[in-house]
Amino acid sequence: MLTSKKIILTILLSILLFLFALNSINEGVYSFINPFFYLYYGITVILLFSTAGLLISAAAIFLSFSAGTFFLIYSVNEALSGYFNHRLLGNFFIFTALIQFLVFVLIPFLFSFLISKGYTIAKSIYIPVLAIFIAFYSIAAIYIYNHGINLSLSVNFFSALLTKKLVHTYAKMGMKYFTTTKMQSLISKTLKVILLLLPSILIIFSWMSIWICFIFLKKISKKTNSFFYGLKENLLLWRSSDYFLLLPIAGIIISIFSVGIFKYIGYNIILLTASVYLVQGLTIISYFISKFNINIFLRILGYVLIFIFSNPFIIFIVLTGIFDMWFNFRKIDTNKKEV
Repeated sequence: MLTSKKIILTILLSILLFLFALNSINEGVYSFINPFFYLYYGITVILLFSTAGLLISAAAIFLSFSAGTFFLIYSVNEALSGYFNHRLLGNFFIFTALIQFLVFVLIPFLFSFLISKGYTIAKSIYIPVLAIFIAFYSIAAIYIYNHGINLSLSVNFFSALLTKKLVHTYAKMGMKYFTTTKMQSLISKTLKVILLLLPSILIIFSWMSIWICFIFLKKISKKTNSFFYGLKENLLLWRSSDYFLLLPIAGIIISIFSVGIFKYIGYNIILLTASVYLVQGLTIISYFISKFNINIFLRILGYVLIFIFSNPFIIFIVLTGIFDMWFNFRKIDTNKKEV
């Protein structure tokens, strides 16, 4: 039953979703590398589903995203940079808008649906994320194959384009050191690596944003909210399956024995699995912080130190997540381990 407060909140969230659609469609392909879009959409869609329910939220989400898309189309008269000067309503534009809807909107919506059906948080995340991205990458692979696109040349083209944009931005900001030939070459090489790791980066942005959004919304929700508190699951005890370790091992083997650009298949697998072990390591740290009742100041200080000294700490946290398979730091009943 929708109360007046829920109706108002539904309308406000729909308007917010409309504005996000305007922004992301305007950004085009660049929206996928902006982690904030995943968070904005995730929070809005999950909150809308928990407020209005399945049918009303589905209608509100579809109408808001469609309205944002069509409003942008009819208010812009020229090609947008986010579509590399492809014409509006062309195949590239339609494909990009469709993928945005699938990644930004459909994944958190399906997650919310699975949560409402009693699935665990981990399953509610990986089922829609894997389904959408497998479909997305399969279509992209078919498109690349049918059109005979050379991946190496494409990566070089886009890295050069992005380098030019960055250097122009640095020049406007007066940061002349970053406009030197040496730095341009370094920026270009770094961007090439990022572009080749983009398949795993996009999946990481997607699944981790859903995890963060749900935890954040649960923290600010009332205990009586059955959507967030109906499932009696202690996230501090979450762990991946022991068989999951086979994936990083496979990634290492592929990266060692492959050549050229194919090494990045292994690197992408390693990076993706490392993100899972990173979250597992963080849950272990959070578990002991909660167990020993460490005060809020020291908790914040600990997380700040992890953020500031991210490189060594992240490696340590990932290794903690991996070694948890053998040492079971939290003494969890392994017969009830998570997938």
